Amino acid sequence: MTDVSIYVALITGAAGAIGATVPQLATVFGENRRDKRTREERGADTRQQAYVDLLGAAADFRARVANTAMYGGDEILVRLAEIRSSAAEVDVKAAKVAFVAGGLAASAGPVASETASLAAAAIQMTNTTTGVMSTPSFIAFDAAVAAFRSAAIGSVENRQKDG
Repeated sequence: MTDVSIYVALITGAAGAIGATVPQLATVFGENRRDKRTREERGADTRQQAYVDLLGAAADFRARVANTAMYGGDEILVRLAEIRSSAAEVDVKAAKVAFVAGGLAASAGPVASETASLAAAAIQMTNTTTGVMSTPSFIAFDAAVAAFRSAAIGSVENRQKDG
């Protein structure tokens, strides 16, 4: 008889412990899934911001080059310095895309390369004596930016379908 009461006590105690543990485990696992989803969403936001930052820097760079080509005056050296600075910013933004979204590094790299080429062409095509720049060709730069934009949009759309 005492054997039965010991077994009943053990089973009752184990059932109580299991009953108290199950809700706790469910809460922990639910929080882990929620934390993982939050990290994934934060990562997606970071990637999308990097894409937008690169596209914005590229647009700013292009506008600086085009505006400088239309300018003729004493401040041409200042404007060339702004073009170099803007090109450096595009390079940094392209590197950030490569860090946070390695898959788009292949599309961001050409944007940085074409930016450097366009900046060099703009400087070469400038007569600092007269303060005038001949308009460089934007074809390769625009193609690189368009390819990156397309890849970035495709990446975002694919993540939205998967999510």
